[in-house]
Amino acid sequence: MLKNPAIEVIPTGQACGANIHGIDLSQPLDDPTFEKILAAFAKYGILVFHEQNMLPQQQIEFSKRFGEIDIYVLSEYTLDRYPEILLISNVQKNGKNIGLADAGTTWHTDTSYLKRPPLATFLYAKEVPIKDGVVLGDTIFSSAAAAYDKLNEAMKIKIEGLTAIHSYHGKHTARANLGRSNRIKPSQEENRALQPVEHPVVRRHPISGRKAIYVAAGECVSIPGLETEDALALIEELAAQITKEEFHYHHHWQEGDFVIWDNCQLQHLAVRDYELPLRRIMHRTQVKGPIPI
Repeated sequence: MLKNPAIEVIPTGQACGANIHGIDLSQPLDDPTFEKILAAFAKYGILVFHEQNMLPQQQIEFSKRFGEIDIYVLSEYTLDRYPEILLISNVQKNGKNIGLADAGTTWHTDTSYLKRPPLATFLYAKEVPIKDGVVLGDTIFSSAAAAYDKLNEAMKIKIEGLTAIHSYHGKHTARANLGRSNRIKPSQEENRALQPVEHPVVRRHPISGRKAIYVAAGECVSIPGLETEDALALIEELAAQITKEEFHYHHHWQEGDFVIWDNCQLQHLAVRDYELPLRRIMHRTQVKGPIPI
């Protein structure tokens, strides 16, 4: 077990995010080192570890330090022999996607349509698209906690105690309408795990207690107690607040990057500015979080 590495946490200087230096994630970490990583995770929301070289089982074991692994519902997109790892990729085999090709193409927080949405998502860059020496396929993150902090008091009072209905089918219908989703329909068994759920519009972080806006346009289809038109207008207004540029961190991927993000306080958007034959292959794990409160 790796003890007392010279861990260095360097904030990005933006609304969220920090770079972590001095850590080899392929090696087991002692508890004090992991506690430093966990504290940085709760404070900054995104942690970036560069130049990592991890085997699938090593990624799984590190992810487990944060909680119970949450296996993605569409099993056909998971890595062979490692169902814990979801493939994020535009690569095709025999004319079919080997992984999720439409992952993250609208602003969202990961799988909020689950009763227990993930606390953390881990994405490991195995292969990145490069054109004319420029890496494409960036990810933009935005702090929904900073966005909440900047709301006026009248809006904070208005949304306190409200809930919203999160829907897998609403999310992917919205993406399909924008021409950004081509995934296969879930099976009947998978559909049973994809029923709409109700979460608070404002949630508290399970570690820090900080409040964040917890809605996404398209994925949130209604607010109980409000007329549909009023509910959708409020969802759009809050979604627009979250995604303001002042709350962004823009990540430029490099092969070997390992990025962790906090789904309780962030949203993100995958920039799809590349097509085959440019290839992108990422290994994703996520861990279950508590029921949002």
